[in-house]
Amino acid sequence: MGYKGILCINDHISDLSEAQTDRLLASLPEWRRETALRFKHLQGKRECAVGYIELLRGLRISFGIEGLPKFSFNEHGKPYLAEYPDIHFSISHCKEAVGCFISRRPCGLDIERIRPVKEDLIRHTMSPEEAESILSASCPDVVFTRLWTQKEAVLKLLGTGIIDDLHHVLNPEQLLDIRLKTIENLYRGYVITIAIKN
Repeated sequence: MGYKGILCINDHISDLSEAQTDRLLASLPEWRRETALRFKHLQGKRECAVGYIELLRGLRISFGIEGLPKFSFNEHGKPYLAEYPDIHFSISHCKEAVGCFISRRPCGLDIERIRPVKEDLIRHTMSPEEAESILSASCPDVVFTRLWTQKEAVLKLLGTGIIDDLHHVLNPEQLLDIRLKTIENLYRGYVITIAIKN
């Protein structure tokens, strides 16, 4: 796709049994296992564990990196690879899919499940133009999810996380040096967006 990176996706995480999930959690480094175990439900634990496994898979396939990398975190909590500062990654998960995008350029990834959306949430998170495009669409839930993943992917790329003013995230001047790639998997019920620096 010309994005100089690799996207690793697993959209069969619900197929993992509880015993398989326990084995997967036991194989993680202690800090990641502790992170996964903070989730109250089995599904959250699975998503967190599989996200880490997808990162390891992408590092091995694209960069030949074996073993368990060391992580550091920026002031907003965004993780980076301490030993490989020129390799960037972003992990995202939802009930339907877990993914990781890895690149030599700063990047952000968001995956969201397509679900019904209420008008008050649309007005709270979208610009007037975006809200109009959602509300006039034949499938407003898909359009909302597309725009939401684009906003989150940009914010993950920037390393800020969710901000108070979401209305202007996709303004053209904000995206001058950022490319977006959105993939809608309507069959599996999710949308993915990658944001990457030019």
